[in-house]
Amino acid sequence: MGTDDCRADNSDRHVYVEIERTRILVGNLARSMPTTILNSIIIVIVMWNVIPSPQLIVWCLINIGFVLVRYLMLHFYWRGFKRSDYILWQRLLMVSFLIAGTLFGSSGIFLMDAARLEYLVFLYFIVGGMVAGSLGSYHNHLAMFFSYAVTVFLLPTGILFFLGTEVTFSMAILGLVFFVLMSVNAKKMNQDLSEFLVLRYDNNLLVEQFNQEKLNTEKLNRELVLKNNRLKDISRIDPLTGLKNRHYLFDILKPRIEKAINSLWIERKGFDQREKDDSCGYGVISIDIDHFKRVNDNYGHDSGDMVLKQFSDRLCETIRQDDVVGRIGGEEFVIILKDTKEDHLSILAEKIRHHVENSVFTVTDDRKINITCSIGMIFYPFFRHHPGNMIVEHVFYLVDKALYVAKENGRNRTVKVLCSERDNHDSRLLKSITADLNQAIDTQQILFEFCG
Repeated sequence: MGTDDCRADNSDRHVYVEIERTRILVGNLARSMPTTILNSIIIVIVMWNVIPSPQLIVWCLINIGFVLVRYLMLHFYWRGFKRSDYILWQRLLMVSFLIAGTLFGSSGIFLMDAARLEYLVFLYFIVGGMVAGSLGSYHNHLAMFFSYAVTVFLLPTGILFFLGTEVTFSMAILGLVFFVLMSVNAKKMNQDLSEFLVLRYDNNLLVEQFNQEKLNTEKLNRELVLKNNRLKDISRIDPLTGLKNRHYLFDILKPRIEKAINSLWIERKGFDQREKDDSCGYGVISIDIDHFKRVNDNYGHDSGDMVLKQFSDRLCETIRQDDVVGRIGGEEFVIILKDTKEDHLSILAEKIRHHVENSVFTVTDDRKINITCSIGMIFYPFFRHHPGNMIVEHVFYLVDKALYVAKENGRNRTVKVLCSERDNHDSRLLKSITADLNQAIDTQQILFEFCG
């Protein structure tokens, strides 16, 4: 922390401590001023037959009246105190303490009578009690305490010295000792309060800083979550085509498909009797651009990228909004159809193939070319009565096999995966098929059918 920061911090701490002193002082003053009224009335009652009554009444009314004036002043403090005005209020309070102390301390001038020792002792006792009371109420601000204590106590003490009797002199000496003790205690209590207020300021500052850091941390965490989500989205998007990539297909979509098929498996076993269209399921279409290497070799890799982008657009043009198109690498694409019928799958696959074949693709230098694609497809669930007997990995394996068959048989073909045992109820037979897919292909339990 720099020097300027330290000075600013110390200044703020000082202002806080002074404002708190003033606030505590005002609260204590509001609670202690009725004591002035009560003591004034007691003095009048006790001294009624000793001091002329007009003198007593005027003295009492002046003290009570100034108490009311001070309450009015406190009312304005409570209604309109501003942090920037704390010095002004301290000065106003200081003046009020000096006046209040002088008014009550004037009892030494107007009410003390050396001939009436018992009343003199009583009056001095009351004045000493006022000093003791001010120690508890006003020690939080030494200037206020001494402005009141000096005026309310030292005026009567001076009168005792002035009276000059042995008794009044002794009383004055003892009074001064008492005043010194009160002053020492006031200083000690004031120091303790100052340290407490400084600690409270520092603690509040730490709490405020902690809360601010907490808010900043929460904000950073929210931003981090958003960035992580964006990174996840980016990591699941093919940067060239904007389609879903392999990570999305296998990390996000695959578990969803498995969950849906498992739900269908439960329905088929009779645990859920809700009606459902048995002819609907998932369609998986694997597509590969034919002779894509020739595009790169003849026109350059930039042209190849242009073809991939345009090809992805052609695929998106042929499917529904809820279906998923993904690029799983190179020139190979996958389409996942949700809640589709098996006969629609074959129609759509052929529609895609013809759409690509009849499209014109633009490459570098605004040259036009034509391309074709090979397609493999499979309907899932693969087994009608036991949907859960084939997992998604098997589906992708077989659709890749179908794509390979299409390319091995002249390309620009659509090949569908079928099963001769699809309607079989024998779970053990179906498990044996999925246990060795290659053998099932060799034994023609799994078939590849050309469409179109």
